[in-house]
Amino acid sequence: MDLQNLTKKNQEFINIVTHQLIQAGKSDEDIKTILEENLPDILEKQKQGIPARSFLGAPTVWAARFIETDEIKANKLAPKNTNPWLMWLDTSLFFLAIVALVTGLLNFLSKQTPSYGIISILFIGFGGGAVMFASYYFVYRHSGKPKDQRPSLWKSMGMLILFMFFWMLLYTASSLLPAAVNPKLSGIVLLVIGAAAFAIRYLLKKKYNVESTLAPQQSAK
Repeated sequence: MDLQNLTKKNQEFINIVTHQLIQAGKSDEDIKTILEENLPDILEKQKQGIPARSFLGAPTVWAARFIETDEIKANKLAPKNTNPWLMWLDTSLFFLAIVALVTGLLNFLSKQTPSYGIISILFIGFGGGAVMFASYYFVYRHSGKPKDQRPSLWKSMGMLILFMFFWMLLYTASSLLPAAVNPKLSGIVLLVIGAAAFAIRYLLKKKYNVESTLAPQQSAK
């Protein structure tokens, strides 16, 4: 690996990257592979008068692409948390955030956009979370198992239809509540609820490494 053909600026870039990779515990072989894969591009751009920093960014930032932090490594190694209550809460917050943010934005774009009452949007969010968890528990989580250990196609479809019907029933029932019990929410309040739901979901995932009911399950080989 000949670095003599590099300009002083590019040599400095490579030196900083190498130092970062060494500090991160990368082996000599790993560092050599990373540099050999990228040096041709650096040399090609150098011929055009473009230094590495201009198209790769700061050397420390570029080096970070090849470095896994202790937190990332821990998350990869740690088994997903399949606590039913946390999985339900995770999915509920996701649904609540999406519905609240989309409805809140539409309320600012058009005054004719229907809004939700506080009870209705909670039923949509937490009811949707319950339906998705039930779908995951009874259907999707079995997708990676041998065929004889999975529910049949008709049984799976029947369960999904039943869960969806239950969810729609919950929402319809909540929408019939009087305004005094189920007051309509303004666009700004919906946006705040959506942002808060996303933030809480992020913190829960970060702290408890919750398995998502929306994540695709690996198929059995």
